[in-house]
Amino acid sequence: MEKYLFLIITTFLLIPIQIFAIDRNSLKKHPYQLLNNDYGILNEANLKKYIDGIIPKPFNWDITGFDYWQCFPTRNVTVWYDKGTYDPYDKVVRSDPHISIKATPIVIHKYEPRRNFSIDYAKEKVSAWKHLMKNEKYVCIGGAFAGSHKKIVDGMEEKSQNMVGYSRI
Repeated sequence: MEKYLFLIITTFLLIPIQIFAIDRNSLKKHPYQLLNNDYGILNEANLKKYIDGIIPKPFNWDITGFDYWQCFPTRNVTVWYDKGTYDPYDKVVRSDPHISIKATPIVIHKYEPRRNFSIDYAKEKVSAWKHLMKNEKYVCIGGAFAGSHKKIVDGMEEKSQNMVGYSRI
């Protein structure tokens, strides 16, 4: 009886993983939208989201407006919002929530929104991201490539890859 109970519980625990995880068939249907390992976080619906109504293309460091997924260890991810500036027209302080990922010792990915928000919204967004990332080993973020910048930090070249948009953490 214990063997059957164990088998039933194991089966129910594995079914959601199989239903929601990206499998080989999903990757064949949507080969370009995931740029690295998803660590079991994403599913086929996440991949399909970025190709709705477009012909997808491989990522090639050109500014195309196409969105792609990347996943990283959460220990390399920093989220914050800037102090903001006052918008006299709307009579509100505008701010941007930000995500930075140290992809390699010299490459930083920066995710920024397509537009700015009220500082209250930016604070809420950053708080939600921190809550979602808490106790998680990996995070997946989606966005479109928006350009590169190079700068020298402590005598070493640092390359910043700017991405636009946020998605699933």
